[in-house]
Amino acid sequence: MQFLKKNFIETTTSIVVNSNTGTVSNILDRDLTYQYLSSGFDDDTTTTTMTINFSETMTVSRIAIMGTNVKEFNIFYDGVTANTFALTSTSDTTTSQWSSNSETAMFLQFTAVDCTSVSFDFKATQEANNDKAVGYLLVSQEHITFDRIPNAFNYSPMLRPTNVVHNLSDGGTRIQTLDEKRYLRMAFNFIDDTFKAKLKSVYDLHEEIVFVAFGTTSSWDEQLFPCVWVNGFEFERFSDNAKNSGYSGSIEIKESSI
Repeated sequence: MQFLKKNFIETTTSIVVNSNTGTVSNILDRDLTYQYLSSGFDDDTTTTTMTINFSETMTVSRIAIMGTNVKEFNIFYDGVTANTFALTSTSDTTTSQWSSNSETAMFLQFTAVDCTSVSFDFKATQEANNDKAVGYLLVSQEHITFDRIPNAFNYSPMLRPTNVVHNLSDGGTRIQTLDEKRYLRMAFNFIDDTFKAKLKSVYDLHEEIVFVAFGTTSSWDEQLFPCVWVNGFEFERFSDNAKNSGYSGSIEIKESSI
């Protein structure tokens, strides 16, 4: 589990593509039914290039890509194809170059790099000779990786709908669901001073962060969403009568608006 910084891709003005700019805003929409889709690049001998430009030098160590159909693709920084990322997460490659990817979603962890841009070269597709598609893209940096994960009893994720409830004259009820947002409560007991300090550093930001549950490069469940920490900092409470027993508390986070 990790807390990340807010997505470094904030507006479409920072994104440059060589095909179909009209759909590029879809990579910022977490609804994967909306995708960036190239146009006229439905040939595995063509390359669709997407570059994310930063207004200043940023430290990048995490990338998430969801809702994609790409099989062969490269990720690099500062506009130089040789500048690949050194992956620290388990993958079929140690550098950010794939030739036979079969995943539709991947969470990539790599050695942090200071850069001014990140580029994606999308080449072949999983079903040959299709336009290249991407549903959601995140480029970020780690705030903290949790020292441990909560047990199942203390980990309570859910989808909370926003409903309009209609109470009808015959006593019946109808519901119109406008949207759904993620909510999560997790509790920890007996955490040490080091983990407490890491959590406090994120709490003190009082700004949007990104939560990743179990990010992997294969069979990923796509549990990643921008959020805000909504309850107080509860980890000043001792888990037992002695300080050296550690601290206990809970974290409540709610998904941010798109």
